[in-house]
Amino acid sequence: MTDPTCPFDLAVRAWPAIWLIDLMRYLIPASAVALVLALLPAAARLSRQVRARVPAPGQRRLEFLHSMLTVLVFSATGALIVAGVHAGVLRLYTDWAAFGAAYGLASFVVLVLAHDTWFYWTHRLMHRPALFRWLHRTHHRSVAPTPWAAYSFALGEAVVQAVFLPLALWVLPLHPAVVFMFLAHMIVRNVLGHAGVELLPRAWLAGWWGRWFTTTLHHDLHHAQGGHNFGLYFRGWDRLCGTEHPDYAQRLEQLVRRPKMAAPLPSP
Repeated sequence: MTDPTCPFDLAVRAWPAIWLIDLMRYLIPASAVALVLALLPAAARLSRQVRARVPAPGQRRLEFLHSMLTVLVFSATGALIVAGVHAGVLRLYTDWAAFGAAYGLASFVVLVLAHDTWFYWTHRLMHRPALFRWLHRTHHRSVAPTPWAAYSFALGEAVVQAVFLPLALWVLPLHPAVVFMFLAHMIVRNVLGHAGVELLPRAWLAGWWGRWFTTTLHHDLHHAQGGHNFGLYFRGWDRLCGTEHPDYAQRLEQLVRRPKMAAPLPSP
């Protein structure tokens, strides 16, 4: 018999719904971007393509299968969050008025900045030779990644990425709406980073977005060479630590200035 007040029993009952939500959170953005790429006119695609390489045969299937493991890990973590909240260890509040709208917006910004920091340093650490084989090599099998590679992690890397949210909830009171916005932002940016084609407006790339935020080109250069561009959302840590690809700014400018009918950037 289960105890309806036991945090573990609550987590077990909540897990199927959380798994479905995490599955949809991966499938909807990845499918949407894949569909946009498939429908994009050939000339527009070529003018925005950031590399000359093409995905290997069977690559998308492997990316999808590895992503299903990540969805399982993320959903199990979500179930543990349910248990942690009911046990009073993690700080999730449901009354928006308890902290107010200003705090909700500020907590979202803090969450994104903290996650970018977490991702940069754990990502860079996973590129250490002793850890790369066990944690990160699976993701880098996609030398020419597709949108389906967004969650293509080995088990260890999936755990490293999943643990961030429970740690954040241990430190910071968060509303479910803020958590939802953070998770939606994370997967959309992740899928776009693996698209292989720059879908954002050229004016953004030439302006404030290109100066501060990562682009598809930014992450694609990481997949091509591995030793640069560890950031997820922002260029800040890479620029501060000297790990941004030395040709990135020049190649971004070439991409922005490229005629509407042109060959893709050569692979590095």
